[in-house]
Amino acid sequence: MNRITKLTTVGLLVIGGSVVAVPAYAADLTCAEDLGSQTISGNLVVPGGADCVLGGATVEGDVIVEAGGWLDATSVTVTGDVVATDAYGVSLDGTTVAGDVSAYSVDTTVGFLYVNDLRVGGSVEAGGIDVEVVDSSITGSLSTRQANYVDIVRTSVGADVSVDGSAWGVSVSGAIVKGDVTVAGSGRDVLIGATADGGVDAFANTIGGGLSLTGNNANLRVAATTVYGALALDGNSPAAAFGEGVRAGTTSGDYTGTAPAEPPAGDQSIAVTVPEQGSGELTWSIEGTSALVDLGVASEALDHYAASGAIVPIRIQDTRAGNPGWSLTAQVSNFTAGGQEVSSKYLGWTPEIVETQGGAVAGAPVASGFDEGRGLSVARTLAQANDGHERGSSLVGADLDLKLPLETPRGTYTATVTLTALS
Repeated sequence: MNRITKLTTVGLLVIGGSVVAVPAYAADLTCAEDLGSQTISGNLVVPGGADCVLGGATVEGDVIVEAGGWLDATSVTVTGDVVATDAYGVSLDGTTVAGDVSAYSVDTTVGFLYVNDLRVGGSVEAGGIDVEVVDSSITGSLSTRQANYVDIVRTSVGADVSVDGSAWGVSVSGAIVKGDVTVAGSGRDVLIGATADGGVDAFANTIGGGLSLTGNNANLRVAATTVYGALALDGNSPAAAFGEGVRAGTTSGDYTGTAPAEPPAGDQSIAVTVPEQGSGELTWSIEGTSALVDLGVASEALDHYAASGAIVPIRIQDTRAGNPGWSLTAQVSNFTAGGQEVSSKYLGWTPEIVETQGGAVAGAPVASGFDEGRGLSVARTLAQANDGHERGSSLVGADLDLKLPLETPRGTYTATVTLTALS
């Protein structure tokens, strides 16, 4: 992985910190475009056939998606409900909804409700569409009717879960449900903590109430699921097949496979789902409001001009799985002033680690080429970390040492530093 960016070492002043006012829209705004991170003080309506994109927005009311409309919301806060009827689709990612989420297809079986990292203060209801609920938390209940298919993955539900009449199957994996779970009338694979061949899914289910599986005409598999209440089976064809890791308070009805064990005894139970570690990334950023380094006016020494300073510190963050090694190198272009050019070999440095929670080690000092070598005219290591380094961020810097020959033409010189992250 390589990342290359150029910074100004000596040159134009970069000024930041401007304050930008965020406008607030009036009530019942129509959205048929990308509104970005606006604040809407009222309801937001997505009209039929329109695409509405929100990123970081706040809706101080309800979001209403009309027939054929498409809502794509990322990192959005909704203080009311999200309601969609015969919509093309609703996608909610990293979003918080204080009220309920409701998405129904009344006249067709077209549409979708895809949610990821959703926080819902109320309940979620859907029908006649594709439903995917991943890495989410629902304070109330989750219910679907005649949905095409339903996937509930690594999701917490504070009340009951009801899935009725899904023609294309149901998958429940990594769910933590405080109430009851009911799955009825499905026509394709119904997989509760199990794979299609009956193996154990990577994420187990925990159900505080009962689990009812009724009238499913499908490949019905149950594994890696703890039911603290009753596990009831009725009218399933073929009968449910139990794999490893099924536990229930009581079990009734027809099934094949291993009989469920009893759930663990105790006064309270604690459940948590640990997701797969993300791939992560190696990033760095300038720790300051300006990328300008000013070495000032060079002073005349016995046989050279001298100037000194320090680079703007660089913060390095590595969140990659396995903590592989990395290095951050730098190379400086020649200094220029008008038509004059002076080699960057005359610039040297001494790297240092200002803060380290990420296992960073400072690169070796590099002398000015006035004394020896090629200075920073070639790539030099600012900092690095070995394989298996500790997690966290490191702040690195370097003191600069510039020595120029006395015959250097007068002028104000600029150069650029190119930083490259390698792994």
